Amino acid sequence: MPIALASWSGAARAGDYPSAPITVIVPTSAGGGMDLMARVVSMKMGQLLKTSFVVENVPGANGIIGAVRVANAAPDGYTILLGQTSQMVINPYLYSNVAYDTFKSFVPVIRLSNAPNVVVVPTQSPFQTLADIVAAARKANAQGKSLNLATPGSGTVSHLTSVLFQQAANIELSHIPYKGANSAITDTIAGRDDLMMSSIPTSFGQIKAGQLRAVAVSADKRSTSLPNVPTIAEAGYPGFNAGTWYGFFVPAKTPQAIVDALNKAANEALQAPDVVKTIQSDGGDVIGGSSKDFLAVLTEDSAKWSKAVKESGAKVD
Repeated sequence: MPIALASWSGAARAGDYPSAPITVIVPTSAGGGMDLMARVVSMKMGQLLKTSFVVENVPGANGIIGAVRVANAAPDGYTILLGQTSQMVINPYLYSNVAYDTFKSFVPVIRLSNAPNVVVVPTQSPFQTLADIVAAARKANAQGKSLNLATPGSGTVSHLTSVLFQQAANIELSHIPYKGANSAITDTIAGRDDLMMSSIPTSFGQIKAGQLRAVAVSADKRSTSLPNVPTIAEAGYPGFNAGTWYGFFVPAKTPQAIVDALNKAANEALQAPDVVKTIQSDGGDVIGGSSKDFLAVLTEDSAKWSKAVKESGAKVD
């Protein structure tokens, strides 16, 4: 439903916001899924708020550099962070010294989308279901062996999701951490690894091309990108829910009226067919909602991922 122009002009008069271009900091390199999401959503928001949005890529240190940039920015609504699970609720526990506090340095504006993880195997693998994998893992464990599990790296969402799953299934897998997803996918396709835990956007192309078989997704609901693939919960582990989300944050002490204006514009942008298509074509699910909704997710995930980091033994100094 279109937003009445009067509501936007009234909001603008009340706080004189926005009266200048708004910068969206993306803490990754240009050209990736996060970058594309930032551009397509902010373009729609710019039309609604009658201003321009400038996307600036600030990669480095697993997103920490970009996050710090926004944490230290003026709390005036003109600098926004597109953050994700890794930067906001894993890095503070994975790294020894992170120069921001997710709950004290930022205000969550809106959760834009979810990108669940997916368990994939080579197409030549005998494993057709998650139950097949668990049965094989238990048999191997009984013999003092284990299946090889590839992930994009130690401490990534994919790695920590696999830790949670191994606990739920009471199995042990040999973690093979790679320096990025591409080499992990290559080795999994070739059968050098038995399975891989990957975000859906990362492996979606290979799944569609028939190079990898998707066995189960980690969210609490089936993915719109892989509607025929059951969730881990459906496969016998009720309540299992883990994955990556993406959302907008502003610096702490940003006025609530500005947070509300950005939230309203973002929610409207997420209803645009081209925005929905872009997010879903990259393997994501559109979410939206209120700032309070997002804060509740942050609080729950902070507890979940801090525990997973501790139990995984992963640490970056």
